[in-house]
Amino acid sequence: MPQIHVVSARALAEYAMEKGDLIPGGASYARMREGVRGHQALQELLPVNWQAEAPVSRDIEADGHVLRVQGRADAAYVGPDLVCVKEIKTTGRNPDAIMKYDYPVHWAQAEIYAAMLCLNHGVDRAEVYLTYARLDGRMREYREEYDIATLDRLLTGYARLYLGWITAVDDWKEKRQATLERFGFPYDGYRDGQREMAVATFRAMKRGANALIEAPTGIGKTAASLYGALKALGKGYVTAIFYLTARTTGRRAAEDALDRMREQGLAIRSVTVTAKEKCCLLDSMDCMGCPHAMGYYDRRRDALRAAVGMQRLDAEAIRALAEDYGLCPFELSLDISETADVIICDYNYAFDPRVRIKRYFDTRSKAGLLVDEAHNLPDRAREMLSASLSGRRLYELRKRVMAFEGKESPMVRLMTELLKALRCDADQEPEALSGMPEDIVEAARRFAEAAGELNSPEPDVREFVFDAQWFVNVSRRFDPECYRAMLLPRDRWLLVRLWCFDPSKHMRRALARVGGAALFSATLAPMDFYAAQLGADGEADEALRLESPFPRENLRVLRLPVPVSLRDRERTRHTVAQVIHAMAEAKPGNYIACFPSYAYMTLVFTHYRMMWPYEDAVCQEAHMTEPQRMAFIERFKPAPTRSLVGFIVLGGVFAEGVDLPEDRLSGAAIVSTGMPQLSFERETLRALMDDADDGGMDAAYTYPGLRRVLQAAGRVIRTETDRGVVILMDMRYRQEKLRELMPPHWDVTDVGKLSGLKRELAAFWEG
Repeated sequence: MPQIHVVSARALAEYAMEKGDLIPGGASYARMREGVRGHQALQELLPVNWQAEAPVSRDIEADGHVLRVQGRADAAYVGPDLVCVKEIKTTGRNPDAIMKYDYPVHWAQAEIYAAMLCLNHGVDRAEVYLTYARLDGRMREYREEYDIATLDRLLTGYARLYLGWITAVDDWKEKRQATLERFGFPYDGYRDGQREMAVATFRAMKRGANALIEAPTGIGKTAASLYGALKALGKGYVTAIFYLTARTTGRRAAEDALDRMREQGLAIRSVTVTAKEKCCLLDSMDCMGCPHAMGYYDRRRDALRAAVGMQRLDAEAIRALAEDYGLCPFELSLDISETADVIICDYNYAFDPRVRIKRYFDTRSKAGLLVDEAHNLPDRAREMLSASLSGRRLYELRKRVMAFEGKESPMVRLMTELLKALRCDADQEPEALSGMPEDIVEAARRFAEAAGELNSPEPDVREFVFDAQWFVNVSRRFDPECYRAMLLPRDRWLLVRLWCFDPSKHMRRALARVGGAALFSATLAPMDFYAAQLGADGEADEALRLESPFPRENLRVLRLPVPVSLRDRERTRHTVAQVIHAMAEAKPGNYIACFPSYAYMTLVFTHYRMMWPYEDAVCQEAHMTEPQRMAFIERFKPAPTRSLVGFIVLGGVFAEGVDLPEDRLSGAAIVSTGMPQLSFERETLRALMDDADDGGMDAAYTYPGLRRVLQAAGRVIRTETDRGVVILMDMRYRQEKLRELMPPHWDVTDVGKLSGLKRELAAFWEG
C-alpha cells in the first residue's frame, strides 16, 4: 500500500504556484493578523445555504503515491449541479489596486477546494470567487467558472509537483529514522544528572507536557536535552525539534552537539535561523527593490530541493546556498525549517506573534521545544507582546520626510495628525493605565491603515508604519489582567507603551499548542516563580532540580561586605579595585570582574588601570559587533602565565552563555547583587506583583538580580577538573533572603578585610 502524504490545501497551493517577490515582513504580518477579523465579518454575510469554514479532504493518486489534501474553505456552497467556493483574503492595501491575477497562489488555493468538492460530490461545474477585503469595508471580488475536467487536471498537476518534492523529503526521513532507532548517547558516559535530564525531556515530549529543569552550569544540558528530544522524534512523539536560545553561543553549542552526534552515525538535518540583520547579503537591509527579494518565489523551489541533501545548514551553508540561487538567506532559512529535523533559532520564532513560524506555532503542532537559558524567556516574552509608539521618533521622521517631499505630502499630513495625539505637557508625569488611551489608539489605527497604502520608499518610515500596525494589533488583545498602558513623557512628546507585564497566559497557550517542551537553565530559583512566569505550572508539568556533579572543594565562594550602592561607588572604587587585583594576583589566570552597569564598570576599570598600569586588563564596550565579541573572548587563552582581568557587565553577553572551560577562567569578582536599576516600568511591576501576592520586590528586583549573579558565577566551573573562586562584593549578600537563594553546592565563606581575602585565596590555590 503506497504511503499517504498529508498536506494542507494552502501549503499545496503555495508550493505549486507561489511566484514573484517577497513581501516586507511587517506588511504581510499586518494582513495575517487582521485576516481572522476580516474573514469573520464577511462570513457573517453569507447566504443561509453557504457554509463558512467548510472542511474538505481528498486522496489524490499520482505517480505511485497518494497525497491527502485537506483544509477548510473560507466559504462554500454545494448544490446538485453547482459548487461555489469563496476564498477571502484580507489586506491592508486598497483592494481596487489588486488586479485579478496578481496572486496566482490565491486562485490555486480556491481551485483546490473547488476541485475536491466537485469530485467528492460528483458535481460537474464550479464557480470560484476570490475576494480581497480591507477592514474598513472596501472590497473587490473576482469570479471564474470551471468544469470538473479542468479542475481535476489542475488538482493533479499541483499534486504531482508537490509529490516530487515531498517524496525526496520522505526518503530523507526514512534514512534518518533508521539511524535514530540505533543511536546511543554520543559520549562514553553520562555526567551526573545528564541521564535524568534526557529522560525528563523525552517524557515531556511523550506526554505533550512541559519539563522545567534547573541544571548546574557545565553539566552538559545541550547534549542531554537534544538526546532526549531526538529519542522522542524517533518514536514519533514529535515531528520536529526547536532548539531555542537567546545567544549566539547557545546556537553554536547546539550545532556542535549535533555534529558530535553525526560523527557517531546519526543522520539529522538541522537548520540555523539567523536574524535578518546578521545574514542580509546587502549592507542596507532594505527589502524594497532587493535583487534577492525580487522573484524570490520563482527560484525558491530549486534551492529547497538542493537543501534536502544537506545535513548541517548553519549560517555559512545558508548564505552559500542563498548566493547560489540569488535568494534572501533569512527567508530561505525559514523555508528550509519547514522540512528540517532540528531548527536552531531565537525564542522569537516560537513565541513572538509577529515573526513566529506559522506552520508550527499559529495552530496546534507536534513540534518539540528545547528552551535554553529559560530564565531569560519571561523578560523576552514581555518585549514580544508589548508595543510602543514614540512621538519623538515620529517628529524626527516627519522632519526628514518633509525635507524631501514637502509639507503637503500625504505622508507628512498623516504624521502630523498622529503627532497631535502624541503631544504632552511639559509637566506631565508618567502614568500606568489599566485601560487603553482610546484617542491615541484610534489615531494610530487611522495612521497605520492610511500610511500602509502609501508604501514609503524610506526604510525607517516603513518600519515606523509597521510599528504602528503592531501597536494597533496589540491594542485589540489588551487585557487589564496582563497589560498596562504606559504614558511616558519625553520632552514634549509621549512614548506610549502597551506593556505586557504578565506574559504567563500567552506562554501557557503557546506551550499548549506544541508537542511538549523542556525549559532549562542553571538559574531557575525559586522554581515555582519561574514555572508560573513561563506558563509551565500545570498539573501535567514536571519540575526537576539537579545537583552539581563537580567536587564542591573545586569552587571557593568568598563574601565581602563592601558598600557598593550608588551613593558609595565613588568612595569605595579603590576598595573594589583592590579586591579585584588581589584575586588576579593570587594566581596567574584569567578572571572576570562583573558590574551592574557600564558606568560603574568604567569607573572602576579606569581606576584599576591607573593603579596597576602594567597589569593585563580589558573592558567590555557597549554595542560590540560579533567579531569584536569573539576577539574579546579570544583574549582568555588557556594556560596563562600572567593574569588577565576582563571587566564585564552583569546580564550581558559575556556574563551568560560563554563557555571558558578548564584554565581559561579561574575566577569571578561580582560587584553588587545585580538588581536592575530603578525605573518606572520596574516600579510598576513591583506594585502590580505586590497587589497579586505581596512578592513585588522579589519579582521586580531580587530574582532578576540574583539570576545575573548566578549566571556570571557559573562561568567559573565548567568541567570536573575546573577550579576557581567567586568573590561576592555587596553588603546585601548577608541578607537572609539572598542566603536562602544561593545554590546548595556553594560553601560560602565570609571575609571581613582585604588581608583575610588574600589569606583565603592563597590557601585555596595552595590546596
